[in-house]
Amino acid sequence: MKKVITMYIHFIRLLKKQCYYNVITFFILFAFSLLFHTSGYAFELISPVQEGSLVYGKLDVGERIRYQGEEIIPTTYRAFVFALPQDAPDQIELILTRSDGREENLSFKVRRRKWNEEYISGLPPQKVNPSPVDQDRIRGENRQVGLARSIFSRHAFPVCFEPPVKDYNRISSHFGSRRILNGQKKAGHSGTDYAAPIGTNVYAPAVGIVRFVHDDLFYTGKTILIDHGYGIYSSYSHLSQINVKKNQKVDTKTLLGKVGTTGRSTGPHLHFVLSWKNVRVDPEAMIQQHPCAQRTPQKGISKENNKSENN
Repeated sequence: MKKVITMYIHFIRLLKKQCYYNVITFFILFAFSLLFHTSGYAFELISPVQEGSLVYGKLDVGERIRYQGEEIIPTTYRAFVFALPQDAPDQIELILTRSDGREENLSFKVRRRKWNEEYISGLPPQKVNPSPVDQDRIRGENRQVGLARSIFSRHAFPVCFEPPVKDYNRISSHFGSRRILNGQKKAGHSGTDYAAPIGTNVYAPAVGIVRFVHDDLFYTGKTILIDHGYGIYSSYSHLSQINVKKNQKVDTKTLLGKVGTTGRSTGPHLHFVLSWKNVRVDPEAMIQQHPCAQRTPQKGISKENNKSENN
């Protein structure tokens, strides 16, 4: 109760200062604190352990969690998030350190998904098989994007995501689809493509800070990268126009830019990518299947006692 009162006082102060961006962030954190506020703050995962998805969880006070050897940083209210890539292993392990120092290895079965195949033709040959000069350019651009994406901030903790294109929701290409470009097999599609006319408005799906803006990347043309906090990033590609600047704070009402067909593109669309650190996840799943709703807790199997961990 003391935490709730403290947050209410902080909210009133924000209103008096008219810090609307911070007010929005406050509401998200407040809602998430209520979502995670259960007796004892017992460890649990509250979203599906599924390949190509963000996985949300919570910790008890004093507990720590590691995944693939790296500690996951929780929020003040002990919420945390990590991601599973497409083609994740059949089972993952989390190492939970209890407040008394005891460690438990918890195993979680990964839910599988079926991925489509997409055949795309008519791309310029140099966009499918870049020349040595273009490959140097691509490596340089990837370094720039990687540097921007390496920033780890705690300004927000997004749970809800809205579609970035509100007027046209026809999806022309889904996340994870195995792509055959001009007859050549490539990696699974890294995001979701929204087909829309050139000039269609593109909005931020959640609060965040613009970390990177570029007018002409080789593959993605006019591109924006947004930091949503705790390792979660989103990007917007093939734009015809960019309406934001680096380090600008944004929310769901912020016009980021307009749909276009710049970069490697066969027609006007928005290529929307959602990721945790360098792991791409399915934007559709986050928008449609995780609308701030509490999920059924996922039970892990502790190797110490070989029985279900009570979450």
